[in-house]
Amino acid sequence: MMPVSLWLSLAVVGVAVGAASIQGAAKNGPLYHFEYNRILETDQQWKCWSAGYRPSKTTSSKTHESGNGTADELQRILRFNQSATVLFMFSSNSDNLNLRTECTIEANKMVRLSLDNAGLEKLELSFAGTNENDCRLADLSVPRNRLRTVPLGMERLTALRKLDFSYNLLESFNLNQLAKATALRQLLLSHNRLESFVTVEQIVLENLQKLDLSNNRLRTLDSTLWSMLLLETFHVDHNRNLAQIAGWSRVRFPLVKGFDPTGTNNWNQTWLKSVQ
Repeated sequence: MMPVSLWLSLAVVGVAVGAASIQGAAKNGPLYHFEYNRILETDQQWKCWSAGYRPSKTTSSKTHESGNGTADELQRILRFNQSATVLFMFSSNSDNLNLRTECTIEANKMVRLSLDNAGLEKLELSFAGTNENDCRLADLSVPRNRLRTVPLGMERLTALRKLDFSYNLLESFNLNQLAKATALRQLLLSHNRLESFVTVEQIVLENLQKLDLSNNRLRTLDSTLWSMLLLETFHVDHNRNLAQIAGWSRVRFPLVKGFDPTGTNNWNQTWLKSVQ
C-alpha cells in the first residue's frame, strides 16, 4: 500500500500540474478543435481543371491532421503554402464565436478549398495580376463563418462548379460576378442576411442545378435576366417579406417543381397561382 505521505505528495504534484496546464491554456487563449486534409501535387503540367481530374499517386501526397489549437495556431494553419496544394479542407466542431481568422487565396494550383466553421471574418483573392490560375478552382466552400462580403475578383474563377457561402453574414450578392463560371452547378447562399440578390445584365448559367437563397431577408427578387434551364432545386423559403419573384414562369424554369403556398413566405396568392 502507498504511504499516505507519498500519496498526498503525488496529489499535490497532480494539482500543481493541472493548474499549470489551465494557466497555460488561459495565457495562450482558448483551444479550438480543428481537422484538415491537404493534397500536394508536385507535377502540375496541366493548366485548367476538368471533370474527372484526379492527382496522380506518383506525384501527389496527402496530409491529415486533427487536434486542438489556439486562435494563433489555427491562423497559421490557414496560412498554408498554397503553391503546390490542389486540395485543402478545414473544418471544426467547436463553438467558434470568439475565433477570428482570415484567409487570402493566392496564385495557386488549388482545385478545392473548403473552410468550414473556421472563424473567417475576411476572405480575399490575390492573384498578383496573373491569369495563370483563373481556371483551376472548382469548389470554393466557406460555410459557417462570419463573412460580410464576397471577395473581389470572383469573376476570375471560371472553373467553379460549387460556391458555398451559406451560414455567413452576407447582405448582398451580385450574380453577374459569376457570369464566366458557366460550369457552375451549385450556388449555396442560405442562412445569410441577404436583402438583395442582384442581376444587372443577362446571365447564362446553363449548368446550374441548385440555387439556395433560403433563410435570408429578401423583399424583392427578379429572375428576368436569368437563363438557367437545368435549374431543378430552388430554395427561397424563409424570406418572410418576399411576396413574388419577377420574371418567373414554368416555361423559363421547367424543372423547378413550384413553391409551397402554405410555406414560410408571404406569397402573393394571385402570383403564386399563375406560376404553379
